[in-house]
Amino acid sequence: MRAGAVPSLFPSASALAPELVELGPLRNGLGSVRNLQLILGSIKVGQKGLYSAVAAVHGDCAQMIVSLGTLSEALVRRGMSEEAAKPVIDALHGLLTRLEAALEQAVRSGRLSAARRLALEQALPGLVEELGGTLPLVALLDRAGRPRPVEASPVGWIHASSSEAPLEEAVPAIFVSPSDTPDTGIGVSVDLDAAKTLIVLGVALVAQRSAARPLQLRYVARRGVSQTSIGFGSESTAGIAVRIASLPLVKPTLACAQAAARRLGGSFEFAPEALRVCISWPLS
Repeated sequence: MRAGAVPSLFPSASALAPELVELGPLRNGLGSVRNLQLILGSIKVGQKGLYSAVAAVHGDCAQMIVSLGTLSEALVRRGMSEEAAKPVIDALHGLLTRLEAALEQAVRSGRLSAARRLALEQALPGLVEELGGTLPLVALLDRAGRPRPVEASPVGWIHASSSEAPLEEAVPAIFVSPSDTPDTGIGVSVDLDAAKTLIVLGVALVAQRSAARPLQLRYVARRGVSQTSIGFGSESTAGIAVRIASLPLVKPTLACAQAAARRLGGSFEFAPEALRVCISWPLS
């Protein structure tokens, strides 16, 4: 199967149905924050419109913070432990509290001064990036808690490109597998989107700590275990060029990847000194 033929890694909420409804306020809130970021950078929006947008997003913060409790409970009902859900819930609470504080001074004063506007223009990009890197972790835990699929996910699909974004917005890599690996017949009893998300997180942990290239996804199957090693290869090896979706690293990235892999029946190991990730699954 050609790279890129698998559906996008982060499909719409409807495509992920039944997604946790408790994710709705956070997804909508992230969209509002991104819109506010665009408005702040526009010279066409007047002070009154800017202030109204800031006040609206500030008002959403309290609702989003309250929703974290029900989100945590929903993840536990889905099958994740409270311990597994805690890192990402705590991270979201910290992010939303910081966002609320950044907006509060402008709301309290009743106007958006030039200095406050500049401060928000500087603060929002980092908060948006962190929120954008954290919400996919919640979606990953959501999928990891579901019953395992009846049909196995082909190994080739798991390693196929997960991004159709321009090259500068994706991470280029080479997928390498032994020459004697059959093109069909090998599959893993794991949710495809969850498995591909773990590849994305593994690439993020390695690629964002070094500018070295080429990045390689090396697949082997030994004694009934499928293993994908993500790292930098020094040797020249033929393989399939793939483009992996780019996600920012956030504090709970590694903890969520490990918890999700365990819940899915596999393992996710990261060796920071060697800059290498190993993802293992039992073969079907």
